[in-house]
Amino acid sequence: MKLLKSQNYLPVLILSLVLLWGCKQPETVVIEDAPTASAPADTTEEYTPGDDESDFRKLVIGEYQSITSFDPLLAENGATMRALQLIYEGLVRLDANGNTVPAVAKSWEVSNDSLTYTFTLNQNIYYQDSEVFSTGTGRRVRARDVKFVFERMAKTGNPSTAAKLFWDIKGFEPFYQEQHNVYKPEKRTLSDVSGIQTPNDSTVVFELHEEDPQFLEKLATPYALIYPREAVNTTQNSFAPVGTGPFTLSSQRADSAYIFAKSQKYHDYKTIRLNRVDVLTSSSESRLMRKMGTGDIQLLPEVGPNILQNVATDAGTLKTGFNDRYTLTKRNKPNETTVRFNPNAGISDEDASRISSLAYANTSSYFKQLPGSIVTVDSTVNQQPSDTTITEQNLYAVFSEDPFARTYLANLAKTLGHQDVELNMTQLNIPTRNTELWVTQHAPLINETKDKLNNNYPELFRFRVYPTALQHSEITGLNFNQYGWWLDLRGVSLPTSTN
Repeated sequence: MKLLKSQNYLPVLILSLVLLWGCKQPETVVIEDAPTASAPADTTEEYTPGDDESDFRKLVIGEYQSITSFDPLLAENGATMRALQLIYEGLVRLDANGNTVPAVAKSWEVSNDSLTYTFTLNQNIYYQDSEVFSTGTGRRVRARDVKFVFERMAKTGNPSTAAKLFWDIKGFEPFYQEQHNVYKPEKRTLSDVSGIQTPNDSTVVFELHEEDPQFLEKLATPYALIYPREAVNTTQNSFAPVGTGPFTLSSQRADSAYIFAKSQKYHDYKTIRLNRVDVLTSSSESRLMRKMGTGDIQLLPEVGPNILQNVATDAGTLKTGFNDRYTLTKRNKPNETTVRFNPNAGISDEDASRISSLAYANTSSYFKQLPGSIVTVDSTVNQQPSDTTITEQNLYAVFSEDPFARTYLANLAKTLGHQDVELNMTQLNIPTRNTELWVTQHAPLINETKDKLNNNYPELFRFRVYPTALQHSEITGLNFNQYGWWLDLRGVSLPTSTN
């Protein structure tokens, strides 16, 4: 890996000019990590930046999507999921190879029939200090915290995404259905999920009614991160970001700048080499890349279409002028975006087929500009109709935060405009009777169970994007696994001169 050369201004100049252009195991399996040598009280060494500025390391991350919430159940996009992993840990987590490794749980056993998972919690793990605790001091993580987190997934007022990941836990579906369909609490008969047991403070047992080969991996997703009951307030939309992860949320400036400080209560404190992580969000890819060029941002965990077009070759490598300063890393599992039409909006099957044909033809003006190894296209059209004249004069599409979907719809609007068909993108996040086009997205492992609502809308067009990260070459210890929503900064460092 090459180090940044301070005298090399050519890439920055080039960058500025470009941006102007705008398998099941039958036996019992036991996994255990190395024992923790010291108690948390021994790992709370203080660090004051002013004491030794030369040893202060700060990483600045740029995200093109907003961080929507610090409540794990409300994670809507990759930027939010990556930020959550700074603050929280689950029972297990994934490493850079995509393997499941211990986190809050120090070990686990899987029964011979793969239906019972018994987790033993690490008793040296404490929550970060917070005002949500009566003393202000983070307490030890208990097994009932885990049970609370999973049962909260099934309760009303929370999206169903997390719940559907764990549908195979005994009693989970009945508990979910009762919570959502029996509106008067006094008429509900189920008090908990029967398949989650906590025989003591350090043991959690999950019983499945059906084998789930991906159960451990699902436990490592951001939707299964562990937090204390105290973090969930009785008032609506009130959630305190308190976890057991390597960083704490230090401050938030407006809705676009977040500062995370190294947690001094983290159980593996000495592996964290960064003192601070800043996350800057902006829907403008040009702004993010300019800051990347000036060194104000060192990492873009997921780049959008405009940056890809400017810096990457069709083979998915960096163009000359960028390859001596940056590293481009493509994940090997793609996110899938599907454009659907809404029959309830009155659009005819014929017009839908014509739009699909035009959408497929539109790839020549949009997708072919992007690296073919990173963006792939799929169409549901088997034969293009000879008549591509659309009878509808005004069409409406539901808003998408994803820049690939948003940019693609903008290009499709231009194509439709040549037929005097106006495609308007609304600010609605869900389809109504008046919205003809509807975009759905699928992230690997996260969306294992597709929402029945989405399946009611026929497909027009589909494309896949392999999440790709761009980083300054001076970053060390940074790895990526197959999932675009995954981020691990343990062991990551920067030369102090860049801070």
